Amino acid sequence: MKNNYGNKEVAFSALAGVLYALFGLVHIIEGLGIDTGLSGMLFIPGDILGGFCLVVIGAVFLIGFKEMLQGLNAGVSFVYVGILMSLIFMAVYLLIMGGNLLDSFIVPDDYEGWSVMETFRPGIYLGLLSLAGILYWRDRFSLNEVLVFREGA
Repeated sequence: MKNNYGNKEVAFSALAGVLYALFGLVHIIEGLGIDTGLSGMLFIPGDILGGFCLVVIGAVFLIGFKEMLQGLNAGVSFVYVGILMSLIFMAVYLLIMGGNLLDSFIVPDDYEGWSVMETFRPGIYLGLLSLAGILYWRDRFSLNEVLVFREGA
């Protein structure tokens, strides 16, 4: 069964996929010690594993984009999983920021010259894109449209 999704859903999955993959690659490149010049401006630290996570999220969105572009129902599932993964990573990064901020109040001597923005990560502002997407399309995306076939059923 095929379904044609609107241009907004397809564009969202493409935009989110490209941004996550791009920021993940910059994370990895910075982690390898290559200065891209983007790290200070976009709050991208050198973090190979964090970059890999962003690339995986981007790949999930891009697979959903490809399938939605072809009109396959399963594409929306990939977009849902991408949104879920991005929101989980955003929450983890926010908890890390909050923990560091709380620690700076408890042990202020260890955090002299430290700013909370040092723990700000692209996963936070990219997660806001996913949050906006799920709030905007909460009634449009439907798992009821996805057909699941079981073997032997």
